Amino acid sequence: MPDRMVYVNGKWVRQSAARVPFNDAGFVYGDGLFETVRFQNRLLFRPEKHLERLRAGLSVLQLSPRQNDEALLKLLEAGVQKNDLQSGLLRLMITRGLVQGPPWLYEGEPGVYLNIRPLSPLPPTPVKVVFLREKDYPVIRFNPAIKSMNYVGNLLAKKEAGRQQAYEPVFVNRRGIITECAIRNIFFIKDRVLMTPSLELGVLPGVMRDTVMGLARQLALTVLETFVPFAEVDSMTEAFITSTGIGLQPCYWEGWSSEYTVTFELQKLLRQTIGELKS
Repeated sequence: MPDRMVYVNGKWVRQSAARVPFNDAGFVYGDGLFETVRFQNRLLFRPEKHLERLRAGLSVLQLSPRQNDEALLKLLEAGVQKNDLQSGLLRLMITRGLVQGPPWLYEGEPGVYLNIRPLSPLPPTPVKVVFLREKDYPVIRFNPAIKSMNYVGNLLAKKEAGRQQAYEPVFVNRRGIITECAIRNIFFIKDRVLMTPSLELGVLPGVMRDTVMGLARQLALTVLETFVPFAEVDSMTEAFITSTGIGLQPCYWEGWSSEYTVTFELQKLLRQTIGELKS
C-alpha cells in the first residue's frame, strides 16, 4: 500500500507515521466534522461547496479553526500536490482538539487532519438497494444536517445491506418517508420530474446531490426536493444514488426495474462535468 503524505495538526507526515493524539476529541467523543472532496485529473471538484457545508457544520458545533476558507483550500490543494494520485478523494477532518479538563468547557485550538485515497472501483450497474427502517439503527438526525464523525448507525446499516447482498441501504423514517442512504443521497424520476428527499428531513445536503439537481435543470427536468413516501417507490420509473466518490449510479430494489433513460443522460452529463469524460 503506498505510503502517502497526510496532514496532522500543522505537519505533513507519511501515513505510516501519522498519529492521532489520544485526547483528541474526535477520537474520544466523535466530536468533529469531515468533508470528502473529490479531485479528478488533479483538480478539486467544487471545493467551495464543501467548504460552505463545512462552515455551516462548524457553526452548529461552535468550532472555530484558525484557518479561513482560503487556507483550507490551499491545504486541500497541497494534499493533491504532495501525492501522486491523478484522481481520488481527500478527507478533511476538524475536531474539537486536544481536550484538557471538562470537554464541555474546552475552548482550545481545533484539530485539523487531512488524508487521501484513490477512488474505489465502481460496481456493476445498476446497484441494488434495500430499504431499512431508520428506527432500527442509531442514526443521528441533525437539523440542519451536519457531516458529523458519528457514523455508527450508518455503518451498521451498510453491514446489513451487505448481508442482503445490496450495495447501499436506504432509510425510511418513522412516518414512512424516504430520507437518504447510509452514505449517499437517493433520487427518483417519474414523468420527467426528478425527486429527492427534502433537507427538512435532516438529510445531508450532498455536494454531488446539488450538482445533479443543477444538471437536471439543464435537461429541462422539473426538480423537487420533497417528501417521498416509501409506499410510492414502486410507482417511480427511474432511480439512482449519488455521492462524491461514486458520482451517479442507477439503482434498483427487489421486484422493481427500469430502463434508466434519463438517468443515463444525467450520468453522462455529470461525468463530463467532473472531467471523467470529454464533452
